[in-house]
Amino acid sequence: AVSLCGAMSAVSGRILLAGVGNPWLGDLDFGPQFLRRYLDAGWPEELTIVDASMAAHRVLHEIQEADPDRVIFITAYPRDEEPGTVRRYALDLSEPLPDEEEIADRLGEAAGGVIDFDHTLVVTRYYDVLPTDTVVVEVEAVDDVFGTTFSPSVEASFERVLEMVREEVARPWSQQP
Repeated sequence: AVSLCGAMSAVSGRILLAGVGNPWLGDLDFGPQFLRRYLDAGWPEELTIVDASMAAHRVLHEIQEADPDRVIFITAYPRDEEPGTVRRYALDLSEPLPDEEEIADRLGEAAGGVIDFDHTLVVTRYYDVLPTDTVVVEVEAVDDVFGTTFSPSVEASFERVLEMVREEVARPWSQQP
């Protein structure tokens, strides 16, 4: 975990902000680097910030331990859109999962150290650890070369992502994503 920002309050709800990404792989490292960049951005105390640059089964355990009421994933992932496109969507937990064999394959890859955001979504959904209030803020990745810099389009998306994340953190509990 990057930081545990204060005690979690059951009255106002617990929010887990998870930056998912592949360390040192350009745009694919967006989620964890976003958290580092904005760690001291004046987040509320009910927010737990987690560097989830880890395999799916480890993210699963982080979520189980935090037991949040709301999860906000931040990541960059290639989905064949315009580079730097920012997407925000509520995760549909009722969407069918892959078959058991594919889930086992994804867990095997995760155990071998593969970090993949789609694996994380499948594994955490399979083990039913995500709250119904789960949102993804995702940037279209274009560059996955070794290094710590981002493509210009992904670098330009940081402020927009921050705005969306702040909106999700501040969203009233009675309002669904």
